[in-house]
Amino acid sequence: MSYIKLFFINIFGYYESWMLWLSVVSVIILVAILIYIFNRSEEHKKFNSISLYKVIWKWQYKKNRIISLWCYCPECGSALLCDDEYCRSTVALTSKTTFLICKNCGDVEKSRIVGGDRNYLLKIVKFEIQKRIKNSTYKNRSEQDESSRV
Repeated sequence: MSYIKLFFINIFGYYESWMLWLSVVSVIILVAILIYIFNRSEEHKKFNSISLYKVIWKWQYKKNRIISLWCYCPECGSALLCDDEYCRSTVALTSKTTFLICKNCGDVEKSRIVGGDRNYLLKIVKFEIQKRIKNSTYKNRSEQDESSRV
């Protein structure tokens, strides 16, 4: 306690008991704010699936990075195959098409994305996820499927 008194005397030239209480309350408020900010920054990690381009996308986080991003069938839940073979045979972006196929449902095409190969598809989905995290729109579960953009 004498160190606290010396601190206030050195800074303000005097000490009163209300200064101690003001300091304690200030520290408590500061700690509460820091806890709130930390919890808020981790809140988005509960967001780990989304419906985009008529399929379900799931991922995990590792140090705020999105990892293990992949698409799943909306009917049976199995992982989809990505057929981007056609992307290698053409140069024009509008001609490049990636197909998402469910083997479990009998080789049924679940979605097609125009504009690039598997890497392109993963990048645009990751970009959409990051945009929703940044804008906090991931909290709004009633959003429409983004497949209308395809």
